[in-house]
Amino acid sequence: MNWKKCFHPFLQLLTIASLLLASSGSARASESDPWTYAHIPLADSAAAISEQLSKSIKIVIDRVNATRQTDARTPGDTALEFAFFAEYRAMFIRDYTWGMFERCIGSNGCADWPQIERIQMYPEESVYGAAGWRFIPAHFHLASIVNVCGVRMGADKLTHFFDDGFHYYNALRSKRKKLEPEDIRQLSMVFELSYMGTRITGIASRADIEANLAGVQYYGELFGGKSPMVGRDLDGRLIMLRHPDICDYVTRQYDERILPNEYRFSLINTPRARERARELSRIIQQRSAHSATLARELSTQELARETRKILARRIPLTHWQKEFPRLRLVGLASGMATQWLFSREFRQVSNLFGFNPLKPGKLKDRKSVTIKRVDFDVSGT
Repeated sequence: MNWKKCFHPFLQLLTIASLLLASSGSARASESDPWTYAHIPLADSAAAISEQLSKSIKIVIDRVNATRQTDARTPGDTALEFAFFAEYRAMFIRDYTWGMFERCIGSNGCADWPQIERIQMYPEESVYGAAGWRFIPAHFHLASIVNVCGVRMGADKLTHFFDDGFHYYNALRSKRKKLEPEDIRQLSMVFELSYMGTRITGIASRADIEANLAGVQYYGELFGGKSPMVGRDLDGRLIMLRHPDICDYVTRQYDERILPNEYRFSLINTPRARERARELSRIIQQRSAHSATLARELSTQELARETRKILARRIPLTHWQKEFPRLRLVGLASGMATQWLFSREFRQVSNLFGFNPLKPGKLKDRKSVTIKRVDFDVSGT
């Protein structure tokens, strides 16, 4: 018997699981319910989020420039851009279960962050809890609902934008992978249908994909495009050329009421699974209608009281939610292995992009870039 041939599939699966465990920070399973409290008004948080984003860029610029002062060499544009993104990842894309913007908005407890109006929801009161949907969205963390640029959406879209968009953009920067933007859309779609989304939650969110791609656009415009945000002065230091506006990237398609999800209760499309998906859709329609009725019938005083009560919520993590980061390692590893076995589409994408395609890579593997030069600091900061 050829034991090498026998164990080859097993070794492949073991490799997949190991790579997943090593890169699990980019895999999340946060969902949102924009229907249950749709009648509760929310102040627009765009200005506050744009300000925090500007601060993060300025902090990284200062860190990179400070490092340069201790190095007599003058780095080229590609090396300096790589240093910026490596520092950005270390400071702001830290492989948490949920992204920094999503965590800080949900908790309203991060230092130096403004208080942002958001709706927190107990999983059991959500449409997923009412429908007895898959275990994760019905019992674990739900993303807060926020209003950004007039778009009502889950804060998980900001995680997709800032965190996932960051990794996808850096995959585009690889010389070795030779990816195009359409490849990133394909990768994003297949991963959304796999262990990063549907296989864990039973929900395929096209809005998540739109946020991923908008994040790629944002990171591409930091140093590129017609009006880059970051440039170099005559001494070669990084400077901020303009401040970002989150509204340049947020669209109505971040709202899952406008760009609907697809619901798949199980991997196998049985009659029972289809009925469960139809039941969830019915509950969503009922909640949406109920919220519309409340918006019409509640008096101004009643709505104000309910709004204050809901916005003041600070829902603590349960024991199981705190254990979720560790629990998901096993679940995601097994999920990725079964996905690789049973999904030809997933195997094709894995073979094309590699099992861990979202890391920034190494400098020598990075496509060259030209940073805009200016002879003064136009940011005024």
